[in-house]
Parts: sequence; structure tokens; C-alpha cells
Amino acid sequence: MTSSKDPKQVLATEKAADMKQVAGGAGLAFLGRLGALIEAVSVVVFTWAYGAETFGLFAVLWSYVKVTTALSDAAMTTSLQRFIPRVPKSDEANVAGFALKLSFMIALVFAAAGTYFAPELSAFINVGDADEAHLTNVIRVYVWVLPFWTAVEVGTAAIRARRKFGPEIRVRIFYEQGLRLVAAVAFYLIGLDTYGLFLAHLLSVLLAAVLAVRLIGKHYDMQAVLKAPLTGPLARDMRKYGFSVMPSNLIKKLFSEFPVMLLNFVLPGGAGAAAGGYYSVARKLASALQVVRLAFEYVMAPLAAEKHGKGDKHRLESMYAFATRMSLCLALPFGAALYLARGDILSALDPEFQAAAVAIAILVAGRVLEAASGPSQSIVEMLAHRFVPTANGLVGLAVFIWLGFTLIPMYGVTGAAIAAAIGLNITAYLAFFQCSFLFRLFPYNRDFLKPGFISLMSAVVLVGLAEYGPRLQPPLGLTTAIIGLIVALLLLVRYGLKPEDALALGKPAKWLRKTVVGTQPGKID
Repeated sequence: MTSSKDPKQVLATEKAADMKQVAGGAGLAFLGRLGALIEAVSVVVFTWAYGAETFGLFAVLWSYVKVTTALSDAAMTTSLQRFIPRVPKSDEANVAGFALKLSFMIALVFAAAGTYFAPELSAFINVGDADEAHLTNVIRVYVWVLPFWTAVEVGTAAIRARRKFGPEIRVRIFYEQGLRLVAAVAFYLIGLDTYGLFLAHLLSVLLAAVLAVRLIGKHYDMQAVLKAPLTGPLARDMRKYGFSVMPSNLIKKLFSEFPVMLLNFVLPGGAGAAAGGYYSVARKLASALQVVRLAFEYVMAPLAAEKHGKGDKHRLESMYAFATRMSLCLALPFGAALYLARGDILSALDPEFQAAAVAIAILVAGRVLEAASGPSQSIVEMLAHRFVPTANGLVGLAVFIWLGFTLIPMYGVTGAAIAAAIGLNITAYLAFFQCSFLFRLFPYNRDFLKPGFISLMSAVVLVGLAEYGPRLQPPLGLTTAIIGLIVALLLLVRYGLKPEDALALGKPAKWLRKTVVGTQPGKID
């Protein structure tokens, strides 16, 4: 008779609970990242209403804001993931309060400087003739998105650090994304041709910042947050860690945003503004795939810090393997479906946006390859020396910048996509090999073979339809891609995943897997 204290049963129970925690948190984080999908839909409306050049200017300035946020937040988004799981409960509010205060004050300084130096900054931005006269005033208005977006980023990071992955969904999607779309349309209808898009975004981010602070009040002692000291040992440790990893966070932002900025800088006049818009569309569509990996990255950061702090290397490796396995197995069919659907999606935009078709294919392929590295970058951020992520990013960024200046003059948007895809994968795989050699964490084992094969075959079929199938008129290509993705996921869950993986994914996956019975971890037929 098996004892209730049987070590094998305890290990199986712990492993199942860990996988369920990773899958559940990733599912909520995935929903939180679906703002990228809603933003992709918004692109269609924005380009219809404001035109390619004004949307391109918006894409460029939004890229500058997001890159500057990587400086203004002082890496407090990462520091929260590292410190909250490790400090006593009585210090959690001090950690959150210090992070919010420091980042917001830095962002206010940047915003004030941007307002003062707007005429000088406008000289570095290429725009169309219709927007040129308004550029300085647009910068002075739009730069104030920065402090409020910083508050959103840090506020929602404080909630994730408590391993609460759902509350940010309403803030990032239904309020920030939704209000931006509604306000942008309303401002266009009343005749704000150039300013409407920027004012709409400022309004939506302001509301999101207020709601993010309210979320902090629900999960922390708000009085303690407001009274959190800006000095002392804890503040010094957070500041030291934050400033040391800030270059790594900045590099991550640059991989995403710098191609838009570089295209605008290298290509003159309206061509630079339009090219930034074309690349932004390609990047946003590829970002729909990126949400799969980022969902697991978000979850694994605080969990890796927690497990490592307890010395649970075996459980950390099991969670790492599960997260990597699911990232790649979901990314393969998802990426293939985007490749199949890209023509139909671009057909909803102006004809000149077809220039983004090849860039979409390149960025999607790059994101699928990146997904195979799993959440290794988050693990390195939590476990390695604080300068290691920065070094990884600098190597990838150097390659990206060199390729960008080489390829963009010849190939435009396509060249930017090639440079970005290569650079970001160099950074990802440096972290992957560091996990293997520094921490003896390797995510691939025999559990990957069956689901990996099924996902790969599903992706091959969808890509084959895109390349060799009949030329489908919109929206049949998009419809086929959606149906194909659903079938691929059903096959993966029903025949690819082992029962433990399916059980971790919750009731829908459990229903598909007829071999899974009961609800207790390890109870598998």
C-alpha cells in the first residue's frame, strides 16, 4: 500500500501544482498581452482616419516614448519581480511605493525636458508636409504620455510581482486600448486631423494610470505605499539593482522600437514617416505571436526568484521545461497561421501597406525561433549577475544596429525586419545557453518530442497552404488561418500533450484529453 507520504507521490503532486501555476498565470498574462491584438485592429481604423503619414508619425513618437520609459522606470518593473517575493511581507508596500515614486519622478523630469526641447527634438524626426507645421506642438503635448505610461508599467508590474496575473487585463485592454480607439475616432470626427490621435492616447493612458494606482491600493497597504521612504537600505538595494539592469530593459525596448525610429531617421521626409508606419504594422501583427512567449516570461520571473530562493532547482527546471515546451508548441501553429493570414489582414489597409508583407513573414519567423528559447531571459534576469542580461542585450543590439544601417538603405522595411529578427535571437540564445551552462537548467527532454512533432506538422500544413494552395480572396485566407489554428491546437492538446501537461492547462484541455480523469494532480488514467 502506498503511503500518503510517498516521496514519489509528493514529487508528482508538487510538479503538477507547479505546472498548473505556470499555465494558469501564463493564461492570464496572455489575456493581459492581448492588447497587442486589439492594437493591431486599431491600426486599421487609425490609418483609415488619419492616413499613413500621420499614423507613421504616431508610431515613431510612441516608439520614442516606450524607449524613454525603459529609462524613466529605472528598471523598477524588473526590480519588483525580484524583491517582492524575497522581502518580508511588512516590506512589500515599501518596495512597491519606492518603485512607483522613483519612476514617476524621473518620468516627470523627462517630460518637462521634452516639452522645453521640443523644437530641437523635432529636427530629428521626418514627417509629411501636412504634419510638419504641427510637429513641435505635437511633441509638447504627447511627451506627457511618458509619466502616466511609466505609472501604468510599474503599477501593473507591482501586481504581477504578487503573482496576480489577471487584474491588469482590464487596465491594459478595456480601458487603455479601448478608450484610445474610441477617443481617436471621436477626435477625428470633430476635425482634429493631426492632433486627434495623440490627444486620444494621452487621455487613455492617463485613465489607465489612475486605474493602475487603484489596483495597487487593492493589493498593498496604500498608506504604506504613499509613505514608502526614498532612502534607506531597501531603497538603496532596489536603486542599485534597478540602475544596473536598466540597460538590459532599454535594449529590449530598442529591439522592438528602434527599427521604427531608424527607418524614420534614415529615410527622408514623408517616406521616413510612412516607412515607420509600415514597419509598425508588421511589428504589431508579429507581436500577436510574441504574446505567447511573453506570457510565460511574465510568470516565470517571480516564480524563478521564489524557487531559487528556496533552493528548489528541480522544481524550477521542471517549470522551465514546461514553459518552453508550451511556448514553442503554441508559437509554431500560431506563427504559421499569421503567415497564411497576413495578405488578408493587409488588404484591410491602404494598398501601400503591402510593403509590410515580407517584413511580417520575417518577424514571425524570428518570433517562432525566439519562442524556442523559452523564458530563459527572465530566468537569467532573476538568477544571474545583474550585468549579464545587459551584456547579452548589448551583443544582440550591436549586431542589430550594424545590420540595420547596412540593410535599411537597400531594402527599407524588409531590411529593418531582418536586422531586428537576427539581433533579438542572438540575445535570446545567449540567455538560453547561460541557463544551460551557468545554472544547469535545460528545458528540452523526451516530453517535447510528441507535441513538438504535431505542432511542427500543423505549421508545415498551414505554410504549405499559403505557398502552394489556391489563391483565396479576402477574407477566406484569414478564415482558413483561424480554422487551421484551432484544429492545430485541438490536435496538440488531444494527441500531443502528455496527460500532466493537459491537466495543467485546465478544464477545456482536460475535456479534450479523454485519458485525464479526476481533478487531483497525478490522477491520470
